[in-house]
Parts: sequence; C-alpha cells; structure tokens
Amino acid sequence: MPRSVILPWLAAVLMAGSAATAVADSAARIAAVANTHAITVHDVRSRMTLVFMTAGIPDNPDTRKKLRPQTLNQLIVESIQVQEAERLNISVTDREIAQRLAEIERRNGMPSGQLLQILRKRNVNPVAIIDQVKASIAWSKVIRRVVASRTRISEQEIDEAVARLDANKDRLVYRILEIYIPFDRESGDSALRTTRRLIAQIRRGANFGGLARQFSQASSASEGGDMGFVFEGQLPPELDSAIKRVQPGQVIGPVRTATGYYLLALVSKRPYGAGKPPTRQQVGDSLFNRKVGVRARQYLRDLRRAAFVDIRI
Repeated sequence: MPRSVILPWLAAVLMAGSAATAVADSAARIAAVANTHAITVHDVRSRMTLVFMTAGIPDNPDTRKKLRPQTLNQLIVESIQVQEAERLNISVTDREIAQRLAEIERRNGMPSGQLLQILRKRNVNPVAIIDQVKASIAWSKVIRRVVASRTRISEQEIDEAVARLDANKDRLVYRILEIYIPFDRESGDSALRTTRRLIAQIRRGANFGGLARQFSQASSASEGGDMGFVFEGQLPPELDSAIKRVQPGQVIGPVRTATGYYLLALVSKRPYGAGKPPTRQQVGDSLFNRKVGVRARQYLRDLRRAAFVDIRI
C-alpha cells in the first residue's frame, strides 16, 4: 500500500483512539469525594440518564446542566448513607435488591425481570439503579435500628391526637405528595434553586413521584413522596397554609420551612366526616411515622454536616 494511503489511514485511527480515550478519561474523572468514597463523572451521567427516564424529563444539554448539581448531591447523600450502614455493620443482600427491583416492576406494570433489560435498551447502566436501591435499603435499615427502635408514642399522645380529630370533624383530610430538599446556612441558595428547577420540570410534565424517588430526602421518597392522608392542621403551619391554596391535581412550592424547602402535590381532599374515621392504631402509627421521619432527617443532616465532601466539578 502506498505511503500516501497508509499515513492518512493511520492518522485517522490514532485520532479516533485518542478521542475514545479522552471520553473514557472524562467519564472516569472524579466528580466528588464523600469521606473516603469517590463519585465519578460516569456515576453522575448514569444517574442523570436514569432520572430523565423515570421522571419523564427531556434529556438535553440544558436540562442536564440544571439538574447536575442536585444529582451529584443526591449521590453524595447516598454515599454517606451507605457508609453509615457499613459503620454499623449493616449489609444489603442481593436478594433484597432483587426484591426491591421486582417491587418497582410491579408498581410500573412491567413484566417480571424486564426492568434491567429496559434500562440497557435505553443505554442506562443498570448499576445506576442498583446502587440507588442499595442505598435506599441500607438507609431504611439504619433508621429502623437507630431511630425507629428508640422512638415511642405514649398513650397520652394518642389520646390528644384522637381528641383533636374529634374536635375538628368539619376539617379537611388531604392526600399529599411531597419533595423535601433540606438546607443549612451554606446550602440555602442551592436548595432553593434545586426546588425551583424541580417544580419547573413538574409543570412541564415531569412525573412528581419519579422526581421524589430521585431527589427527595423525606422518608416518603421511596414511596414517590406519598405522605398518605394528612388532616388539616396536622402539618407544620407553612405547609398547612400552602396546601389550602391549591386544588387536587395542582402543585405548590417551593415552601420554606426551618429545615428545608418542600414541593407539595395535592392528590385529593375531602371533609373528615365524609370518610371512615381512623382507628386508634392508625392514629398511633401516623404519629410514630411522623416522629421517626423528623428524627431521620435530623440524623441525616448531622451526618452530612460531619462528612468530608470535596466537589470537583
């Protein structure tokens, strides 16, 4: 083969190889370090692709740029949660992960065993959802051991709650979805920007529950932000006032509280007296879940503050 043919061909091969190497190097670059765990650019890209698919968000450069900070922050939080589980010698088995993936399939009407195949067909690395599920299960176990096991609801608390319900039978009962983004002194502006971006995506048609599962740091995140039924006056004053201003099917936020910003979606509302009143056991369970949720958020906030976090992108 003439030299004049070989050289251009060789140059093209070398250029293609260099481009591929550059892409690989970029993906392997460290995006952040959380204590001793490194999160790569590839991890961030994979999670963002999963977010776009599950929440119905259009995948384009502008949206990726806007949602990348919160995606990275969520990966940092999950890393801290998994590290805390490891510190407590809490593990997650492959069977538990498989069961959670099967639950996701059932919830979304997918045939059994199809979730990972669907992700691969859409060029989503299955590791992205496996890591997310592992972190969720690990943190749930941490909360059960450290928080729930030490939380008690007294008979007096139940008596007072039942009395409040009986005294307010003309009040409303809401079914609410939530997305909670916490903040501290340093992260207030960032949290506000995140919630504004999320509600903008929701108003463009993104799935509220999908975004809640990906970004919310409330205990309801694994349930798509579903708080269940909430009685008028039961929420913090800021949230109670906000939810009264919307109708079923509407979303409101960001709503600022002392610890973070909320996005709220009102699913339904009805007069308390129009339905079957909750049993004493249900009232107690509701009080317990709310108390555990508050303490879990405090626990995670303390872990996040104590962690060494180095963001590099």
